Amino acid sequence: MREFTTQETMLRVWDVENIKKVMHRRVYYIANEWRARELEELWVSDPAHQKTASFGRNTGYYVGMEAIRGYYVTKHAADLGDGVGTMNAHPISTGLVELAGDGQTAKGCWISPGHETMPARNLQEGEAPHGDAHWCWGKYEVEFIKDGGEWKIWHMRLYPLFKCEYGESWVDTK
Repeated sequence: MREFTTQETMLRVWDVENIKKVMHRRVYYIANEWRARELEELWVSDPAHQKTASFGRNTGYYVGMEAIRGYYVTKHAADLGDGVGTMNAHPISTGLVELAGDGQTAKGCWISPGHETMPARNLQEGEAPHGDAHWCWGKYEVEFIKDGGEWKIWHMRLYPLFKCEYGESWVDTK
C-alpha cells in the first residue's frame, strides 16, 4: 500500500467523515419517511451511475434508479397507506468505511438496531385497531462514489439479521 502525504491523509479522513454524514442523514430521512428525498439528495445523480445503482434486500434486488424508486418509494408508500400509526427508526452503529486508493469510491458497513411499528393488519371482527411493534436488526453494506464532487450512495444491500415482535424472543420467531 502506498504512503499518503499528510495533506492526502487529511483529505481522506475528511472524505470518510463525509461518507458517514451521508449515512447519518439517511437515518433521519428514514425515520421521517422521506424516501423520495433520500433518493434525490443522497443517491447518485450522474446518469451513468444512475443506470448501475442498486438496492438489494431479502425481498428483491433492484438495478437503476427508476427500479429502486419503484420499490423503495412507490411500493413502500402503497404498503404503508396513510402512514397513521407507523413509527420506524433504523439508527446505525459500528460503522466501518474503507476508502479506495484513488479516493473516488468507498465501501461501508453498519449494523442497525431498529424498530418498526405498523398498524395491525387483518383485524378480526370486533378487534380494536392497534399497532404491531417489531424489533428489526440488520446490516447495511453500502458502496459510495464521488458524484459531482460529493459522496453519494451508489449501491446498497440490507441484510436482515432478525425481526421479531416486541416482547418476544427473536429465537422464537417463525
